[in-house]
Amino acid sequence: MSGSALATLRGVHKLETFASFSVTAAFSDRALNMRFAEDLPPGESGRQAFCEALSIPPQDLVCLEQIHGANIVLAGSEMKGRGSLNRVDAVPRADGIISRERGIPLGVLTADCASVFFFDPRRQTVGMAHIGWRGAMAGLAEKMVAAFHNNFVSRPRDLHVALGPMIRPCCYEVGEEVASCFPGSASKRKGRIFLDLPVVIRAALVTSGVP
Repeated sequence: MSGSALATLRGVHKLETFASFSVTAAFSDRALNMRFAEDLPPGESGRQAFCEALSIPPQDLVCLEQIHGANIVLAGSEMKGRGSLNRVDAVPRADGIISRERGIPLGVLTADCASVFFFDPRRQTVGMAHIGWRGAMAGLAEKMVAAFHNNFVSRPRDLHVALGPMIRPCCYEVGEEVASCFPGSASKRKGRIFLDLPVVIRAALVTSGVP
């Protein structure tokens, strides 16, 4: 797994982990507002600018409703454009998506939670997940690995996974009830508890067999 990225145009960063396989995987920074169109001022579209910077047709983007759960959908060509700009069109009740078809750009929207990128070069399949503490507790990382195996006969050891930017243990304050679900991944400072979300996600993937 690698979080290293290559800066490209302002606000757009490509993951070199995937670029070496000629696969485009990227995330935005705060220079672009990636919210759904209905949440933006008229005429503003960070998603469109992001896609155009990557030579991706914005109208083809597939995005999810994202309910902080562990549901995963298999994307086919019929899903092109679902949630590309508007929330009402997003794929409902899902936080993970996988596909074997070329030309279907997948996306998730994150703030504190993690964007997790998956690629199997052997099977030429891809996936994305939106994982916060609720998704981690529901086993979404492990379920993504299982979904690759069940749908594409992918071997966990063949998967390449990268984590996008997310909240870090310096700032991710949680309650005891959350910390108790992730033994060894939380620390206490001045009577407050902080969760290390990258460690939680990485541990789940490694336990599932991802190198």
